[in-house]
Amino acid sequence: MLKPARARSFPCPRQAARGLTLIELMITIAVLAVGLALAAPAFTQQLANYRLRTASESIINGLNYARAEAVRRNSPVSFTLTNTGSGWTVAQVNPATTLQQRAAGDSPGITATSTTSSRAVIFTATGFVDGSGTRMSQIDLASSAANSETRRIDIFGGGLIRVCDPSVTATGDPRRC
Repeated sequence: MLKPARARSFPCPRQAARGLTLIELMITIAVLAVGLALAAPAFTQQLANYRLRTASESIINGLNYARAEAVRRNSPVSFTLTNTGSGWTVAQVNPATTLQQRAAGDSPGITATSTTSSRAVIFTATGFVDGSGTRMSQIDLASSAANSETRRIDIFGGGLIRVCDPSVTATGDPRRC
């Protein structure tokens, strides 16, 4: 019997390498670095605006809570801004009892200032603002970041609380102060 001829084996051509070369990887990293460097200032401003909106919503919620507690307890309740930042305290006037508070450091870089010398407002048992003496009627919120938004919170005598944007000047815009 004849043996079949053995097939000759030839070396295989080199297969194409899979993956990235070092140059391709370096170019990709350089493009990502440039993109992140361009996006960083916008991200910082967006974060500052988010913190400002959060602080203004917190103050509005605190004011509404103080007003609702005054009506519910049939007793005067005060809302007081802290001396720094955007913190606040809601307390029953008689007897002096703290009901709720927010730390000033919860919104870093945000400052809340009153337009009067008073940093407090007292809601009566009917939900109206106590008009005797000096009271806080407006709160201005600002961020320490450049080119960020501002907010103003108005507290009216009837207990109405309204937030507005001082930079809006269009006549029909509801955000206008």
